[in-house]
Amino acid sequence: MSNNSSQNSIAVQKASGERETFSEKKLLASLGRSGASEELAQRVIRLVKQQARPGITSAKIYRLAFGLLHKEARHLAARYSLKQAIMALGPSGYPFERIIAALFAKQNYYTEVGVNLQGACVGHEVDVIATRPGHRLFVECKYRNNHGNKCDVKVALYVHARAMDLGKNADLEPFQEFWLATNAKFTRDAIQYGQCAGLKLLSWDYPERNGLRERIHLSQIHPITCLTTLKVREKRDLLKRNIVLCTELAEKPHLLDSLRLKEAARRRVLREINDLQEI
Repeated sequence: MSNNSSQNSIAVQKASGERETFSEKKLLASLGRSGASEELAQRVIRLVKQQARPGITSAKIYRLAFGLLHKEARHLAARYSLKQAIMALGPSGYPFERIIAALFAKQNYYTEVGVNLQGACVGHEVDVIATRPGHRLFVECKYRNNHGNKCDVKVALYVHARAMDLGKNADLEPFQEFWLATNAKFTRDAIQYGQCAGLKLLSWDYPERNGLRERIHLSQIHPITCLTTLKVREKRDLLKRNIVLCTELAEKPHLLDSLRLKEAARRRVLREINDLQEI
């Protein structure tokens, strides 16, 4: 058996507890999304292959790749860390709701977060409402700190029931679409129910090639938690003040004032944000 075949047959232990075969193609695609050059991506893959042993964790593969990207250019590591950065937003779902709202705002929607509306039966707090002429949509956000915790069909049923209750209130401005968005993944039954019931679904990898991962990269809506030039406590301080997006710091650098950074450190943060947005 060739060395390449041996490497490709190695089982990787995922955070969810599941195992999958190591995929060079999958890692290459992930590195490509980070903006890494072909040459750099191949260097990362060689390093991972050298370290790969049966049962290697996906977390270790991530650390190896992140470390090499970080040495090359901070903004590449920042983009590569997107999944982990979203999970680092904290226990509250509010920052994730802000990200979802920003994605729709990029599509020229006027967005509102945390709106109370009365349904035909009961009141509801809607995570995100997005409106543009002739079109209004409702988004229920389900934030997960662990990607192994999938959104199942019970969540889809719950969201669809809320949508139906809102739709039955004749005094309420009608919605044309109802969405369920998560930073994790959907079970097969949840996807099947969404497709059947007309409930729009958005997860880390769904719809295929147009999931949350792709939308964030294309829209340049990166959370501050992906920045490598800020310490964890500094990111937490910004999040406590409801500063969630790198674009907020780019547009209003004075938001960094509370961190009392030295001028050189401040410049590094803004340079990383600028590089992150230019890819």
